[in-house]
This record gives sequence, C-alpha cells and structure tokens, in this order.
Amino acid sequence: MNKRTLSFGSVVVIGLLVMPFALGNTAFAAGGHFRSSHGEPLNDLHVTPGTTFNVSAATICRSGYATSVRNVPQSEKNRVYAEYGIIRHTTNEYEVDHLISLELGGSNSIANLWPELNDHPHGYLNSKDILENRLHSLVCSGALAVHSAQTQISRDWVATYHKYLGSWPHGQTSTPLPTTTTGPGTTLPSASSGVKITSVIASVAPGGSEKLGAHSSKPNDSCNLLVILPSGRQSTEGGLGTTSTDARGDATWTWQVGSRTGAGTANVTVTCRSGVAHGTFVIS
Repeated sequence: MNKRTLSFGSVVVIGLLVMPFALGNTAFAAGGHFRSSHGEPLNDLHVTPGTTFNVSAATICRSGYATSVRNVPQSEKNRVYAEYGIIRHTTNEYEVDHLISLELGGSNSIANLWPELNDHPHGYLNSKDILENRLHSLVCSGALAVHSAQTQISRDWVATYHKYLGSWPHGQTSTPLPTTTTGPGTTLPSASSGVKITSVIASVAPGGSEKLGAHSSKPNDSCNLLVILPSGRQSTEGGLGTTSTDARGDATWTWQVGSRTGAGTANVTVTCRSGVAHGTFVIS
C-alpha cells in the first residue's frame, strides 16, 4: 500500500490508504485488529489511519473550538465497534475516541474513530486525554507544529505519551486528588514534580466563580487548564485554556461555573511544558 496524504473537501486523511466498503451511507474498512505499544492497545492503522479537518493551529487554539465541531452520532459509534469486531462490552469498558483529537484538528470521520480501552473507567481522564491536552498546549504555545502532533498521536499515541510525558500514569492519576480552599501556603499534591496546583476553591455553587492557582518549575511556561465537569463534559467557560506563568512560574485562572451545571466533583488538569498536575473541586 502507498502511504499518502489525501484531501477530501475540508477533511485531510493522514496515514495508509485502504480500500473501504459501504455500509448504509458510510464507507469504511472492516476487520480491525488492535496493535500494541508498551503493553497498551493501539488503533489499527489500516482501519483507523486518522483524519483531520483542514484547520490551522490558530483555529484549534480558539476557546470552545472542539465543542463546536464535535458530532459523532450513536450509529457511527456502533459502526466503530463493528469495525473492531467488538460485539459485547461492559458499560464504560471502551470509549469511542477521536484518534487525532478534535483539539488537535481531528475530524469526526469514522477513519478517525476507534474503541479506546478506558484505563480510568470512573469518569476521570484517560491516559490518552492527558497526552492530548499536553500536545494541544505545545501546539498553542508554538513549541510543536500541529501536523507533527497529528502524525505522532495517530501512529503510536503510547510512544508519544512516553516521549512528552515520561512515566506512565497508572497508579498516579486514577484517583482524583484532594482539594483545598484558596489561601496563602496551601498546596495540592502533583502527578508531576515540575507542576503543582497551589490553590483551588474547594466548593463552588452553580453560577459561582472558581479560581485555581498553579506553579511550574519553569518561569514563563505555557500552561493549559482543562476542567471536566461532573457530567463528564469538558467545560468551555471563558477564563480556561492556555496561559503563561510569570517570572516566578506562577499562573492563575478565574472562571464562572455555569448556572445550570450539575452537582458533583469536577476534575482539573494543568498541563505545562514542565509536566502535569491534577486536582478536583466540588460543585454543590
């Protein structure tokens, strides 16, 4: 097979050219098999090579972009499972995942979707989500070309995780970390020695204001804040996203919690060039 990059209207296909067959109005290849890297399952490149929208780094770095283009109906998810021969699975065992994430310019095409095995089935971030946030931060800071990020995550996301984040997160990130109220001298544990969350308001009512502080070991570092709401949805409120630390390595985010946000524990991830830190706060 020839390795090519093809453009179909506004969608770019990266990877191996395959011969699909039609099911309904959708064409896709069948008989997918998981590969493996460092003992973790990977996508089948013949079935899921990865596809992208024809968008620039400036577009994907715009707040709320990923939410605005997300469109994967249940019928398409069912076809993804069929591609990989998964007839039965337990609740939360798999996630139909964008191989090249939307925040990196990935498309909703079935050639960019695969059944990712959940390694954090209780609603916290999967390991691949952590990588996606890191790559997005690097792209938006200008440290990594968007095409390079897309190519690396589509070919072997596990090896890419080790390249950019080092040690595998098993045993570190599966349990949400404790929170603290904002105040001088308060700190939170960190999943990476290079970054720590220094303060976060422990409990906020819907419609209230939340504030989170973080410290990076690198001054003027580029850091991204991701908030996953109790519903599992990513927050798109203004004030989140990428910012730079000051000369001391400190950064602060302030945002409004939506007035209709459901109660429960929200998970936060701060991703900087120097590492990643995790925490939680309660919406009550």
